[in-house]
Amino acid sequence: MSSRPPRWAAWILGQLSRHTDSDSFLNDLELEYANRAEVPGRWRAWLWYGTHAFMAAPQLILLTLSWRLSMFKNTLKTTLRNIQRYKMYSVINTAGLAIGMACFILIFMWVLDEISYDRFHENSDDLYRVIVHYNDRPSPFCPWALVPTLKQDVPEIAAASWYLPYSVLTAYEEDRYYEDYAFVSPDFFTMFTFPFLRGDPESACSGTDWVIMTEGTALKYFGSADPMGRVILLHNALELTVTGVIADMPSNSHMQFDLAAHPESIAGEERLRTWSADGFSYAMLQGGVDAEAVVQKISGTIMKYDQRTQTRKIVDLQSFKKVHLYALSGTDPVVYVYIFSSIAVIVLLIACINFMNLATARSATRAREVGMRKVVGASRSDLIRQFFGESILLTFLALIGAIIIVYLFLPKFNTIASKQLSLNLINNPFWWFMLPVIALITGLIAGSYPSLFLSSFHPASIVKGGTLKGSKGRLLRRGLIVFQFTAAVILICSTSIITMQIRYIQNRDLGFDREQILCVRMNRDVHRNYDSIKLKLLENENILNATGASSIPLHIGNNNPVYWEGGGPDQYMHMNFACVDYDYFETLGMEMVHGRTFQREFPTDQENYIINEAALELTGYENPIGRMFSMWTDEGQIVGVVKNFHGTSLHNNIRPIVFMLYQNLPYHYYFIKIRPENTTRTIQFIRETMESMVPGFLFRYFFLDDRFREQYRGEDRIGNILETFSFLAIFISCLGILGLASFMAERRSREIAVRKILGASSGSIVASLSKEFLILVAIANLIAWPVAFFTMNAWIRNYAYHTRIGWAVFVLAGLTALAIALFTVSFQALKAARANPVESLRYE
Repeated sequence: MSSRPPRWAAWILGQLSRHTDSDSFLNDLELEYANRAEVPGRWRAWLWYGTHAFMAAPQLILLTLSWRLSMFKNTLKTTLRNIQRYKMYSVINTAGLAIGMACFILIFMWVLDEISYDRFHENSDDLYRVIVHYNDRPSPFCPWALVPTLKQDVPEIAAASWYLPYSVLTAYEEDRYYEDYAFVSPDFFTMFTFPFLRGDPESACSGTDWVIMTEGTALKYFGSADPMGRVILLHNALELTVTGVIADMPSNSHMQFDLAAHPESIAGEERLRTWSADGFSYAMLQGGVDAEAVVQKISGTIMKYDQRTQTRKIVDLQSFKKVHLYALSGTDPVVYVYIFSSIAVIVLLIACINFMNLATARSATRAREVGMRKVVGASRSDLIRQFFGESILLTFLALIGAIIIVYLFLPKFNTIASKQLSLNLINNPFWWFMLPVIALITGLIAGSYPSLFLSSFHPASIVKGGTLKGSKGRLLRRGLIVFQFTAAVILICSTSIITMQIRYIQNRDLGFDREQILCVRMNRDVHRNYDSIKLKLLENENILNATGASSIPLHIGNNNPVYWEGGGPDQYMHMNFACVDYDYFETLGMEMVHGRTFQREFPTDQENYIINEAALELTGYENPIGRMFSMWTDEGQIVGVVKNFHGTSLHNNIRPIVFMLYQNLPYHYYFIKIRPENTTRTIQFIRETMESMVPGFLFRYFFLDDRFREQYRGEDRIGNILETFSFLAIFISCLGILGLASFMAERRSREIAVRKILGASSGSIVASLSKEFLILVAIANLIAWPVAFFTMNAWIRNYAYHTRIGWAVFVLAGLTALAIALFTVSFQALKAARANPVESLRYE
């Protein structure tokens, strides 16, 4: 055994006696230990030392706690005195930290909600969305026959299900509503965790005439009565029996529906066996199975069973937990999670920088305090702890303000972000832990440099009356101001470019007329009376035209097999398809580049086709009119080619589209072109006409241009959020500049007074005080411009059709930042320039 005392005991005593006469105390114990180790023996000496260490520990703990309490009281008094003495700087610091933390908390709540999507399912690790790559273009739409085929051929797949979201007219007695359905396989509720309140997944999905309701939907139709066994009507015709009730959909689920039913109730048994793509498919793998190995097995499934296709179709899997945040085309939503997380950190750092700048700028006012503390025995570590304590205490005071700001601003933020976020401090212990952690980290960051900087002063030069010299503090403040405005200018540029892209989308010519087009959802009864309703509507002078189609022109997504002359009936490609009525192209103002539109005087048009220019390019025809063309086995001729238009999002290139006049397929939408005058009266006429000719019809409509704007609501929300936090970043930066300008004016008050006495004008003094800040903001612009350009250029290229980023955006953002900074600094500079010089020199 070593002749030295036990290390653990010596360490404990050393830690606990740091604020006592540590050296003499420990030396006496070690000397006695050495004496006892020679005579009684080392084991007894070891035991004696450990016993004394154990017995001394409580007293030393009390001394340490007493010291800590005294230091806390001192720090509290010092902080409160500084707040009282320097009210403006304290308000600026506290307000900046409060706003910065409030922004961080709001974005943190948004990010938590985004990354929580679809993770509540018990089998989420084994769930996958089935993806089909059509000629290397990924699509979530899968052939109907793929689900049963995968279940049959791949033992690693434990379960699989269709998922077709569809809005259907639903009736029970006198109640009739359009409801959002999910048409799914019986496996669906064993794969996904949607808790059953009534019934169970096994018995609820027996047969094909079942329907499962959410709790809210059951309450809407049946009130407090038991819904089990009740019969509802789909399309006023198909009877479905309620076999289960599940809890309402969580907000963090990308699947949102009110009722679930078997696909056969809407698609028919025969269609479920086809390789026509419609709806989504999901698979659940056996536990522990490697997804990549399964992909290798299933990739060629469609090509194996659907051998006529020329389109290269590869089956793939996408992790279910990635569906919400990872898009198959365009911008991944996860990019915005990274962007907003960065913004949250940047805004909080800007607030911390304000604290650092003001603390270091006011270092001269606290230099004597630091010198006196060091003279009376305070070590640098003691001063560092004191200044950290002051910053943390001020940050916790700011946290109270941040929580108030969050509660006040949260409803508006939810509106902007289309969320239902809540800061529940009572029932959610997570926030009781997280908020102090945010404040603690903020306090440590904000107080880091001031603590190290102020504690490094040499007491001798300070006490003798010397001045603090050196450029490190000044250079750091300049660098931090540059960082603040660099971040702010990047946010301004990003917001401007996103706004430009949204306006570009909204004003782009889509290739058809979307203004004053009223869209009415049909049911089967309306379709049976389609022609008579159309004739009645056209009698109204405010209705210019009317037509019908299977889908709206913004979302032509059906993917069907087609072939044409020269390709042979056994080899085909896939194209998007829409079933349309006469007058479709005329109503929507689409331009024909070859041939004609469908005409009633040509009875053979029932079997003919119209294609767009993208489809024409795929066929390779120079003169397409009269050439053979077929979908499935329905052979006809091409009678017209319509000019390309955007049938999907502007994220995508224009795709090949086929149009057919097919009376056996019901039209899903009425498109009615109306005059802008007397809109309300015209809509009322349309409602009365349809309801009178089809008793029991539930009239529901929307305007095509409104649906177009909804298509890009996500980008609009992102722009609004960026705009809000850009403003807050600028505001916090200006708070810091305001404090620094005020402090500099105060420090240079004598210089300003002398200049005024010697004849300097107020303008020259304002220019002198503002010059440095404007130079720093100009440097920030030069740094921010290339960063903003490369970042937003990468984002905007996710759109197949996008605006051009010009130099004017960056110049305007820079001038905005310069103007804001100039206004902020000039406010204090002008105040100092107009002050009476006698007040500053009266004691000189």
